[in-house]
Amino acid sequence: MNTSNYAVEHNRLMKDLKLAIHADLAKLSVDANGGRSILFVYPPIDEESYIADAKAQLSGCDFIDLRQLYVEFIDNIGWDEFKEAYQEFSTELFSSANFEETFHRSIMHAISESFAQGKIPVLIHTGVIFGMGFSNIHIMEQDAVMHSSIPLVVFYPAVIHQDKIVFLDHQVASHYRCVVVK
Repeated sequence: MNTSNYAVEHNRLMKDLKLAIHADLAKLSVDANGGRSILFVYPPIDEESYIADAKAQLSGCDFIDLRQLYVEFIDNIGWDEFKEAYQEFSTELFSSANFEETFHRSIMHAISESFAQGKIPVLIHTGVIFGMGFSNIHIMEQDAVMHSSIPLVVFYPAVIHQDKIVFLDHQVASHYRCVVVK
């Protein structure tokens, strides 16, 4: 049964997220095995509540909605061309070096724009990348993120089974290059 404990946990999680965002970058990098990212874990059922709360409480952040970015990615290619390429190449279309423009590159471009504006990029609605052939670790290990003077925050709808973080209750999470707030 997927029940919500949002009312009990949200204050603690938001406080921990704020502390992680404002932590010394050198300490963050040490704690994140050289990374500069924060993985913010919350129950998938409460995603919209956590996003709304974060938007209300966090300043200096640029919320990058991956659902919206995905629609823009398809629109830039054109629906018919996207459909044809997906039928032929499947998930390779989203992250392969064989394509000039991929969804992964679109995400990285949005993150780089946030960094250039001096804002903390916060990826939301990250469930959209499930099954695309790449995951949060492929974003967190990019040079733009690893060498930034600003942390990246990844909102991560997941459940916790014993000590394992499971993205959307289907895929064990990689949290190697990040600090986990759970």
